[in-house]
Amino acid sequence: MFKLAVLCVLSVPAVLSAQNRDKNAETFPSPRIVILGPAGAGKSRLGNSLLGRPKNFVNTVDGKKCFEIGAFGENGRGKTSDVCAHKGHFLNETNKPKITVIDTPGFGMRKEEEEETITKVVKALRDEVEYVDAFAIVLKSTTSRQSRSLQNIIDLYVTIFGPGFMKNVILVASFWAYSEEQRIYDSEITEESWLDQQRNFFKNLAGSDELQAVYFNPNYFKKDDNQTKRFETEMTKLYQFADNSKPFHCKDIVMALDEISKLEKEVEELRVKAANADMLLKCEKSYENATIIISQLKEKATITTGSTNTIVGIALGCTALGLVLGVFFVNCYRNMKSPVTEETEESDGSDEESGLKE
Repeated sequence: MFKLAVLCVLSVPAVLSAQNRDKNAETFPSPRIVILGPAGAGKSRLGNSLLGRPKNFVNTVDGKKCFEIGAFGENGRGKTSDVCAHKGHFLNETNKPKITVIDTPGFGMRKEEEEETITKVVKALRDEVEYVDAFAIVLKSTTSRQSRSLQNIIDLYVTIFGPGFMKNVILVASFWAYSEEQRIYDSEITEESWLDQQRNFFKNLAGSDELQAVYFNPNYFKKDDNQTKRFETEMTKLYQFADNSKPFHCKDIVMALDEISKLEKEVEELRVKAANADMLLKCEKSYENATIIISQLKEKATITTGSTNTIVGIALGCTALGLVLGVFFVNCYRNMKSPVTEETEESDGSDEESGLKE
């Protein structure tokens, strides 16, 4: 009887875990595709296309700000400001499997908005979705050159998810022309050359040479059979990539916001040090110039055989110059004081006050 009781107790967590997995699978059908990318790249368009929705889709599913097209929303913020997981049949065809598409806010906006985005993405994926089959990083097809801002966004994804997420990454070239009439950018760019250029953003990561891409045009001409077939082929390629990928478990995501804030603080401290170094150089240069002027005045005073008034005037000028230099160097010293030191002094002062009060 005792053994049976122990077995029952031990089996309860396993049963609950299985129930949670079943509930999670029902809530978020697989494959699960997370859409990432800069603001205005076409992420929401891709999400709606995968679910077979119209371009002018208005989100009445959960009332959140997501899956609606546009780069900017209210007060200059991104159009998509929430992380939303919507499910439905692939391409909205009932004979096709159900999928989950997770729309996310775009990066590359204001700093405080990006910090909110990181928190939302991490919490939604780690605490709700739990695992992901594909990270579809959407980049405009006109992105043919490496930019620092885009590199920062890619680096941020690596910081959040870790380099291991590369196995689940697929690139999406948005607004890709499906006909010569639609080709408004460099006609020499091919699918292969575009993909090679984008791989440069990931060149220091294992698996970057194996990166794949799909070519997405939300504005294809539906009455053109060739364009329609091309669209369905590209979307199916994305679906199959997600379906065949080993799931990326989001419980392994480390909360990156603190680490990113720490790095930003270190960068700011380096900027302060650099500014102080520049100020020191200016001070040294000014001191050098002032020394030369004083030497010239002394020489002039020695050579001058004029009246006493002239010599007195030169002496007063040297004194005034000395006072100006003194004030200048005091200001230099104050400007070079570290903000961290000032905060520490303020903190120490407040501690002393609290001690006196006690």
